[in-house]
Amino acid sequence: MNYEQATQFIQKFSKSGAPVKNLDRIANLLNILGNPQENLTCIHIAGTNGKGSVAEYLTNILKNSGYKTGTLTSPYIRHYRDRIRINKQDIPKNILCELCEKIAPVCTGADYSQFEITMVIAFLYFAQENTDFVILETGIGGLLDATNIIKKPLVSVLTSVSKDHMQILGNTIEEIAMHKAGIIKAGCPVVISPNNKAEKIFCETAKEKHCEIFIPNELLCDRKEFGIEGCRFGYKNTVYQTKMGGNHQIDNALTALETVHVLQKNYNYFIPEEAVKKALSETVVAGRIQVLQTNPLVILDGGHNADGIGVLTDLLSESGIDSWIGICGITNTKDANIMAFQLALVLSKVLCVDGFSETSLPKEQLQKAFVQQHALANVIELEQALPYALKWAKGSHGAVLICGSLYLASWFLNQE
Repeated sequence: MNYEQATQFIQKFSKSGAPVKNLDRIANLLNILGNPQENLTCIHIAGTNGKGSVAEYLTNILKNSGYKTGTLTSPYIRHYRDRIRINKQDIPKNILCELCEKIAPVCTGADYSQFEITMVIAFLYFAQENTDFVILETGIGGLLDATNIIKKPLVSVLTSVSKDHMQILGNTIEEIAMHKAGIIKAGCPVVISPNNKAEKIFCETAKEKHCEIFIPNELLCDRKEFGIEGCRFGYKNTVYQTKMGGNHQIDNALTALETVHVLQKNYNYFIPEEAVKKALSETVVAGRIQVLQTNPLVILDGGHNADGIGVLTDLLSESGIDSWIGICGITNTKDANIMAFQLALVLSKVLCVDGFSETSLPKEQLQKAFVQQHALANVIELEQALPYALKWAKGSHGAVLICGSLYLASWFLNQE
């Protein structure tokens, strides 16, 4: 099987797969393949926002500490293979082909999702490469997410929860949180991010399952700076610097720090302080308040729910820049009205785009949502948006924001 054939094999499965009522489907497939997941040492991460950043912080911390670290994330940003990495290196094409050839004969049905197939490839790859750790990010939810096939992770990490994927997870924070809490396993330590709307539910579930609970102590955190180009904060008598911007990144960094504390306290892993500080200061997650250029300033962000857009607008409001032009596009599963309401408060002008994904909302519908918020909004072809925005930003001494979807972020990153 060559790379094109491997890609075709993966793409023959739908993104969602057949409806999932339990984990029997993925369990049976993994059993046929020898249950590679049982040979992995996993840190399992669930949440609505922040789990990608926490996963990347932990990946870099453990890599800097000398551990061979596998990472499974979703969705991909630049290309399919960046979802499966060891020590930050994408799975090689030839190994992906070999593993697709191995699993193709036993994946004869159409029920599997692309995420399930990707996870199986990752488990086989991580097992054959004898990784020391696997940072495992859920796809959607937790309880019925394919990654929840892991029986006993070292630690279950729960990041912030907000309303997203409500057609699957439920209409309230409580309903969504119950799905996320599904990754909590009996007796396994649980780390909960600070300022978490679902903290009560997570704590109740953890206590029912006799898990030790770790939550960063805000009283020990001194939030010194949190601008576009990074954060500086003190925690437990140590000062840390992040390269990623926004006050929420301090929450994500604190979550990673508490997870490191669990690995040290409960399992005696050697993780030097310098490895931690270096990782936080260097980690960048593509499409998360990512600075693409500085003159004029262009920021790319894939936030696509109310909380994700909220932290973005807070950052822009505190940036000291008066004029922002937005290139905005969303998928048709997201709420254009909520997004327009939030972004209209900080954007001087909006360029509405589509065509970056098969599920992108028609730009005229997005424009209508912005106009209803009394925003100056125009439709524009995707390829023309950035040149127009750069010219406007230079003329108004302003800056450019590209936002609304990770798929939109991916499109722009792949133009570089």
